[in-house]
Amino acid sequence: MSQIWVPPSHRHRGAIEARKAAQEYDANLDFGFNEETQQWCVYLKQGTMAASEKKDFPILGFRDIPAPDEVKRRLYQSDAFRRGLEIMDDLQRHNDDLTTYDHSDADGQTAEAFAWGFEKMGHPNAPTRIFVPGDK
Repeated sequence: MSQIWVPPSHRHRGAIEARKAAQEYDANLDFGFNEETQQWCVYLKQGTMAASEKKDFPILGFRDIPAPDEVKRRLYQSDAFRRGLEIMDDLQRHNDDLTTYDHSDADGQTAEAFAWGFEKMGHPNAPTRIFVPGDK
C-alpha cells in the first residue's frame, strides 16, 4: 500500500482557510487541531486575559480539515443562539409528522416480512397467520 505525502504547507493552508471561515461567521470562534480527540475543531473562545484559566471550548469537530464553505454551513446548521426558534420549529414539524404517520400499512408489511423469513429459513410449519401487536 502506498502513501501520499502531503506537504505541511498545504495542510496549514487548509487550516488557515477554515479558521478564516469560522472567524467570518463569528469573531469569537477559532479553528484548530484538538489533541485530545484527534479532530479538527471549531472552538468558542473563552477569554483572552492572561488571568483566564479557561481553555477554548470545542463546539464542532471534523475528521479532516474542511473546506471553508463546509465550516460555515455546519456552523449555521447548529447555531442554536441565532437560529434557536427556527431549529425548534423544524423539530416540532418533524415530531408532528411522526405522530401523524399512518401505521396501518406497517402491520401488513411486518406480517409479510415474517412470512417471507419463515419461508426462507425452510420452516415447514410456517404460521398462516401472524399476530402483530399494536395499540388497536
